[in-house]
Amino acid sequence: VSGILSSGEDITVRRHIGEALRKSEERYRNIFENAVDGIYQSSPDGRFVAVNPAMARMYGYDSPQDMLAGVTDIRSQIYTDSRLRAEFTNRLERDGSIFDFETQNRRKDGSTFWISSNARVVRNASGEVLYYEGTITDITARKQTEDALRESEGRLRKAQSIAHVGNWEFDLQTHKKWGSEEAFHIYGIEPIS
Repeated sequence: VSGILSSGEDITVRRHIGEALRKSEERYRNIFENAVDGIYQSSPDGRFVAVNPAMARMYGYDSPQDMLAGVTDIRSQIYTDSRLRAEFTNRLERDGSIFDFETQNRRKDGSTFWISSNARVVRNASGEVLYYEGTITDITARKQTEDALRESEGRLRKAQSIAHVGNWEFDLQTHKKWGSEEAFHIYGIEPIS
């Protein structure tokens, strides 16, 4: 043998790409695992494919794995009105995405709470629906505040009617008028809509 043949390859670029990919995956995993809102993927037939820890907690499950195993039919187990699941999926498939879809949902223990969901359809290259993915925010406190405000306004209207008093406002800049029903009744004019 009169010589040696060898070859070499500089793998520095490959190592840098691999390290960048690992860091990117770690960032994504941290966002998914530590998000305050629920993050999910669900199949068109009504099963969760993936949920983050916040979503599992929101629905009363001990872990994402517990929720994935426990929820076999989103329509009947999660929605308090199963018709809304059909509305949700129909709008998603028609429009490709949905924003601020508010529904009352059911937790593992049967208690209910309000959520707002943003979601989009993920399709394959031939246009078939692979899954839906989205976020869920618990809006129960907001809904309770809105209900309390409506009740308070109703009590005020009733009190004004009983006392035969009203209130009105006039915006000097916009010249818009607003008044209570009783104020318009007292003055014998039609309420402004």
